[in-house]
Amino acid sequence: MSSYVDREWFYFLRGRELLIYKLLGGSTSERITQAGVFKTQQNELMYPDENIEDGLRIEYTALNEPFVSEELESTTGYASGVTISFSGSAISDSGSGFAATGASFAQGDKIRVQGSSNNDGDYTLSSSGTVNSSTLTLASGSFTTESAGERITITQIPLEDSSPSETSHANLNKMLSLALVDYIKAMKYDEAGDIERKEYYMKEFYGKLGDNESNKRNVSMTFPSGPFAVR
Repeated sequence: MSSYVDREWFYFLRGRELLIYKLLGGSTSERITQAGVFKTQQNELMYPDENIEDGLRIEYTALNEPFVSEELESTTGYASGVTISFSGSAISDSGSGFAATGASFAQGDKIRVQGSSNNDGDYTLSSSGTVNSSTLTLASGSFTTESAGERITITQIPLEDSSPSETSHANLNKMLSLALVDYIKAMKYDEAGDIERKEYYMKEFYGKLGDNESNKRNVSMTFPSGPFAVR
């Protein structure tokens, strides 16, 4: 997210380094030919001249938890508002509360706090502490005391399974999990020398990746109809 909303951004991932460049409009050169005058635009890339204080923020995902104890689709706990405060090991909501429809949390859940002044991060709720309509209690640690007022968002995220078994879930949604199965099948057939089946499952793999991306992009377009348009 940048204050330069009129600029295009490019990134280059090199190992653990994430290099970011801002596209600038370069100089225009002209040359005269028999067909006419041709103009070319020389685009330039530069390093961002912003930092986090000026409004530059980078967000991306890293799969640090490959296996989780519950499927991604079951992590539905969510709460957001300006009535959430922090004190000790508890998060309190003086507004509609955490037990409202669509915002329920359970003991032992892992949550992500965003939007606070001092307490953004991932936390695990106590398996025996208070989880009710107005209070969430941490399993360990404590918060920096913070009064309500900021727009706080709390989201349930998958709980890591440190000892994976046949009941564990890959930290992927259902579509990507199915794509992973196709990829594993493709590699098994490749190892066996069955190129035809390997290519078939690779095609299925890339098809599911495309479906997963298209599911994120819901575009709606409307056009006004003229008074004499055919209906």
